Amino acid sequence: MNNLIPDDLPTSVQLDFQTGIFSPSQKVVERRLSDLAEMFHDQNAMEQVLSSEDRLIYEIRYYPFLTSRSDMALGFTRIFPGKIGAEYHMTKGHFHERGDQPEIYFCLQGEGYLLMETRRGDFQAQAWKPGTITHIPPMWAHRVVNCGLQVLYFMASYHLSAGHDYAPIVERGFAQIVVEENGKPVLIPNPRR
Repeated sequence: MNNLIPDDLPTSVQLDFQTGIFSPSQKVVERRLSDLAEMFHDQNAMEQVLSSEDRLIYEIRYYPFLTSRSDMALGFTRIFPGKIGAEYHMTKGHFHERGDQPEIYFCLQGEGYLLMETRRGDFQAQAWKPGTITHIPPMWAHRVVNCGLQVLYFMASYHLSAGHDYAPIVERGFAQIVVEENGKPVLIPNPRR
């Protein structure tokens, strides 16, 4: 045991199922409307909302499990309910910088969609509800959309070395977006493409 660093020992964190917050968390990242401004298709609606408030869209709490032989991250994301125009609140979405890296997502509360797309244009949208666990294979970008009236929160597990590549999503978005029509969420082709 003398050659071990502190995190080479088993480590636990505690999740509050009511709030979707776990502790300890070593890093908290807030994503506000200004951070996602280019991603919403209705730019007039986005500018109108942003002129009155820089709304908190979602937050991520991380815990990196770094050891002398591995790197894993645990993240909990809470997406707050709401829309910009008709488009529901969502995460930025990303590819991994390392193309050989998968990720596991586990929906714990709320309802929405997990959007996934490859660089060559394969697209999938999975309806999400509490208890849905999705393995996101390498090479698939991913974004979560909150279509409900309550906070949607989910757990993510991945290697820290996977990295995040946001640029293609900022530039083009996903093939489809989720908007409200007649009081229900529907997938439509992305007008930005």
